[in-house]
Amino acid sequence: MGKKKKKRKQSQKEDFGSAEFYCTKCDYRFEIDWETIWDIQECTHGYVGYHLNDTFISCEKCGELIEDEETMEVKKPSVTPSQFISDETLPF
Repeated sequence: MGKKKKKRKQSQKEDFGSAEFYCTKCDYRFEIDWETIWDIQECTHGYVGYHLNDTFISCEKCGELIEDEETMEVKKPSVTPSQFISDETLPF
């Protein structure tokens, strides 16, 4: 019998970007990636999404909650153009 091939795990992780926050209390700017934000949303709300108005993010330095939407800036991920799939290239 032939040898079984081991399946390779994909080592590439998809980059969804990050959101930048500003703490007015201690004048500190910090970033949190979206996957961490989604983990927080899933634990607190049970669903995830690209919104921040009901996600409880606190400052890394002083622990103050970031509540004002004006202090948040969403950074988009570096996206490579996806390959166009036509009917001729489908395997079925």
